[in-house]
Amino acid sequence: NYADKASANPSFVSPYSLIKDSILIKDGKISGYLTNSENNLEFIFELHILEIGAVRIQINEKNPLKPRYDKVKDWVLVQDPLTTLEYNQIPSKPGITSFSFGKEKNQTISIYHSPFRVEFLVDDIPTIILNDRGFLNFEHLREEKLNVEFLNQNSSENSIHKVETFVNNLNSKPNGPGSIGLDISFPGFIHVYGIPEHASPLSLKETRGGIDAYSDPYRMYNLDVVRYQIDSPKAIYGSIPFLMAHRKGASAAMLWLNASETYIDITKSKENNVVGHYRCIRFLGKTSSEIFRQYGLLTGFTALPQYFAISYHQCRYSYLSQKDVAEVDEGFDKHDIPYDVLWLDIDHTDGKKYFTWHADNFPDPEKMQKDFMKKGRKMVAIIDPHVKRDINYYIYKEASDLDLFVKDSHGLEYEAICWPGTCLPIIFSKFHKFTLLNYMKTGSSSWVDYTNPSAQEWWIKKFAFDQYKAN
Repeated sequence: NYADKASANPSFVSPYSLIKDSILIKDGKISGYLTNSENNLEFIFELHILEIGAVRIQINEKNPLKPRYDKVKDWVLVQDPLTTLEYNQIPSKPGITSFSFGKEKNQTISIYHSPFRVEFLVDDIPTIILNDRGFLNFEHLREEKLNVEFLNQNSSENSIHKVETFVNNLNSKPNGPGSIGLDISFPGFIHVYGIPEHASPLSLKETRGGIDAYSDPYRMYNLDVVRYQIDSPKAIYGSIPFLMAHRKGASAAMLWLNASETYIDITKSKENNVVGHYRCIRFLGKTSSEIFRQYGLLTGFTALPQYFAISYHQCRYSYLSQKDVAEVDEGFDKHDIPYDVLWLDIDHTDGKKYFTWHADNFPDPEKMQKDFMKKGRKMVAIIDPHVKRDINYYIYKEASDLDLFVKDSHGLEYEAICWPGTCLPIIFSKFHKFTLLNYMKTGSSSWVDYTNPSAQEWWIKKFAFDQYKAN
């Protein structure tokens, strides 16, 4: 909505400016205060020039009513990246603060004070521009009384209702909307890639008009969707907010370090700019290999897979019995189709309880696996992260007794209900994040708090063979 209004107004200028007297430069970190002229609020701006050749940018409220969730880096980055001392402040026009950095000092950052804009250049050619179109919009939290007044004055806005509903659930926003948005331009690039996982082409399509464009933005939100749509920007199984642009002689990318649900619009102008939405790390390089090396140094490199894992895996929803598994396996042999791994979905379990076997349908799971081993094949049994609420289920009872489940503000376990054909989102208000029950999984579930080190240690031990119960 904010971007549409800004685009429709020919005289629009971003209200955000960097206060010149607040700028501090020290040890590879440039910081200062941003101010919004529409409401006179101040925000903390930080730019870190990193040793790996990337740049991290952070913007937050100077005096927030409540702290926002800020633990993403602890789960995503292998370590907090170090800043570099190899940079130089270079002479600039009034109202601009500029630096050169990188091994060859051929990378430049130019911070425009008013309106606020940040340009990243390689060999003096603009590669990434933040807030080029002025879509930066940081919705601050408000006291409930002020929020009611704000809502009364802006009742026509779709995004700021005090209470939103989903099925029979209410999502209250007593402190108002709290979204953040930013436009990110990649000048001179025709193609942009990444932000998996979506069932769409490798080169991302436009979402705001254009040839063969989508009518909705790309959505970052983890969903277990059976029969998902192809050629669609809708969310499916995972979300990795890493976006990369590439052309001959140059590559650029961004990593959005934010756990919240995110929507990304892609537009391509006549100048081939691509615009997305913004808290992140910028990567610059001449080749995609340089970008992926920087990204790997931050988030870790992909582990070399086990030998069997690189071959063909057979999986479907679902194999219902040991007899069914044997017939599928024999069919591959009969038709001389090589494969090394067969996956079992939830129907192998006793009543949707993970780490168990259905005694009637899988009477001898040990023999079944040994028969696979004789052929050099392996079997994988699905384990989802939610735990069925059943006091007689040993996994649930252990986790409950050890106090390992996610709880609400009243200290009660979150109870999530899911039924065939329905996905029900559950808001984790305690951690300012959310998750989603898996599609087609029936019953009532609780969620292990995987941010709890004790819960992590307990969950890892459950994958030992002696923990997998036959009944």
